Amino acid sequence: MSEADIVSSRRRVLRAVLLFTLASLLTVALGAVVMAQDGVPLGIWIRNPVAWLVTLGIGFGLALRGWLTGWTTPAALAIVALSFLGPEQEGVHRWLGLGAVQLNAAALILPVAIAAFLYERAMLAVTCFALIALALALQPDISQLAGLSLAAIILAYARFAWRGAAIALVIATGAIALCLLRPDPLAPVPHVEGIFQLAWSQSPLLAIAMRTALAAAVISPLLVWRAGRVHWAALALSAYFAATAFAPALGAYPVPLAGYGMSFVIGWLLGFLALASPSGRTVRK
Repeated sequence: MSEADIVSSRRRVLRAVLLFTLASLLTVALGAVVMAQDGVPLGIWIRNPVAWLVTLGIGFGLALRGWLTGWTTPAALAIVALSFLGPEQEGVHRWLGLGAVQLNAAALILPVAIAAFLYERAMLAVTCFALIALALALQPDISQLAGLSLAAIILAYARFAWRGAAIALVIATGAIALCLLRPDPLAPVPHVEGIFQLAWSQSPLLAIAMRTALAAAVISPLLVWRAGRVHWAALALSAYFAATAFAPALGAYPVPLAGYGMSFVIGWLLGFLALASPSGRTVRK
């Protein structure tokens, strides 16, 4: 790669980082404003902004040291598996219990696993993703499963061409079919799944601004378009973001960043930083 190409690549990464940082912060801040105006206690709505600030600081340090790649798919499988031992609601297992805080395991770790997939050994990464898809189908968690499925098809194509994408599609279809056979019994929470409706009731402009900021965060990984095949990870991460962000339009699913849920805030930030950071590792074939 020439010096000019390196400079151009760094500028693209910088633009992506700036866009994602501003867009995610605005989405989190507007969501906190909506929750506060709806009477959600300070101890609840303040958690998303605090999680954003803490994760940004710690995440930058981890990313610069290359610690967000090289371990992620086995860790993702382990964390999702641990959720079956965590808190349970109406027979659903999605969370890791940390005292008064419950973290959605898939939302917490999947973005990093997707961003770092191409750095992992192929069969290890594929096996972990397939087992995670099965676990999400059993929970059930259709929004996270849909996001993982889209990302997995893209990443399988990047590593194994059309044959890999076809196999990933078959596995994803089976997992989604199994998930749909297990209806989600949990009732929606206004400041989690219904945050856009709350925002619209307070101010249509507020709701539009929140949606626009979330959309900007969704597309920001696409600006990370570097040499080699890392751009496939950017497309996969953006696809995951899009699926989980669009899911609330189809049903009672959590709204990432805007709605209450520190797992999404932490997961999206770490996933993006894993994608944009110079890890110094080689993309595996």
